[in-house]
Formats: sequence, structure tokens, C-alpha cells
Amino acid sequence: MAERPPKSPAWEAQFIGPPGRLRLAGVNAEQWQQLQDLQLPEGLRSGRAGPALRRGRDPSRTRLRLPAGTPPGDYEVLARWADGRQQAVTVSVQARPRLRVTPSVLRLVGLPDASVSARLLLNNRGNVPIDISSALVTGLFDDDGIETALASVYRMESTDVSQIVGHAFGKLREAHGGLLKLRVRDGAGLLAPGEQRLIDLETRLADKLQPGHSYHGVLEIGSHGIAIEVLVTKPLTGVTT
Repeated sequence: MAERPPKSPAWEAQFIGPPGRLRLAGVNAEQWQQLQDLQLPEGLRSGRAGPALRRGRDPSRTRLRLPAGTPPGDYEVLARWADGRQQAVTVSVQARPRLRVTPSVLRLVGLPDASVSARLLLNNRGNVPIDISSALVTGLFDDDGIETALASVYRMESTDVSQIVGHAFGKLREAHGGLLKLRVRDGAGLLAPGEQRLIDLETRLADKLQPGHSYHGVLEIGSHGIAIEVLVTKPLTGVTT
């Protein structure tokens, strides 16, 4: 009797991960060796150059690339085996929030208790919408706050540990610039995957900020942290000749 050709192995694994880098999980060596190719439906084909499926030397190095904006969820693609048979394979796409911000650092300059404004260009490069709130809040800290606090401790004559620690924390509290509250005048709302939007921001610098000092903070939009630099200017004085 002629030998029957080996059957395609049962597929009990899946591709899982963010759209641009799905990894192959739960595949044994026999299955991996017999996998020839994947047939992707039109909507899951990446526009980037190069094959969607990149076979590594072992299953753990095999990667599948889908379009960056592919929504999270489970999809089915067809696997082609060495014997010509085809079988459905599950592709589990995970959420990947990704935001590009221009400029990368939000810089604000103004007097204490003055109103300042700025603009940011947001580009959603992930596969889930990002909610742009109409009100954004972050804390500020003096750039020289830690150094000033330590220098103040070194000048103390006391050797009482509790007094020294209390003094240091007091100076650190003084270096805290309070909360910076920004209002999104234009551009609030959901930012869809692939969408780009310019947002207008406005805020009033707290009157407790020290003229001539600079402060820093991190503003969060979605899961993205945006560095903030605040330079507090000194009031102009009259010039005599």
C-alpha cells in the first residue's frame, strides 16, 4: 500500500500582539516547519514594502505585520501548509495607543498670573481613538528645586536628623509650582487612528511662580507623556537715561 501523505497539523496557536509586530505563539516545531504562507484579506494587507509574514529561524522569531491602524480584535486568515491544504488561523490584534506630538516639548513663557497660549500638532499613529480632553492638568516643579533644597540643608548647623529632614522637605514643597491647568480652546474630542489635528491651548500661570525661575512637568494625553517647560519672566522695569 502506498503511504498516505502526512496530514496538516492541527492549529491550536495564534498570532498575537500590536498590528505592526504580531508574534506567533503556541506552535511546535512540526507545525512551524510545515507552515508555508498566510493569505491575508485585502483589509489586513499592509501598504508597506516587504512581506507581511517574516519567518524566523524558530517559531518565536516569526512575525506578522498588519496595517498600523488595524482595530483591536480577533481576525481569521488562511494558513497554507506544505501539502497544499489550507486552514483558518486566528490573529489577535491588541490595542496600541501611539501619539506623535509636534513640537516634542511644550514651552510656555510668561509673567506670574499672566495668560499664555500655545499650539500642538497631534498625530494618532496607533490603532485606537485617543480622547483629547477639553481640560488638561499637570504639576510643575522648579528646575533648581532639588539642588536648592540640598544646598540649604548643607548650610544648616543643626545635627538633629528630624529637623534636617523636615527642613529639606519644606524646601522641596516650596519648589513645587502647583498645578498647571490648560484649556483646549480648539481641537478637543476623539482623535481617530490616522487622524492629525492642531489643538490650541491656553492657561494662566500661577501667581506663586517665581520670576526668573524655570519649571518642568509632564502633561498626559491618552497614554502619551508630553514634556512641559515653563519659563517665568521678570516684570519690565523703567529705564532711566
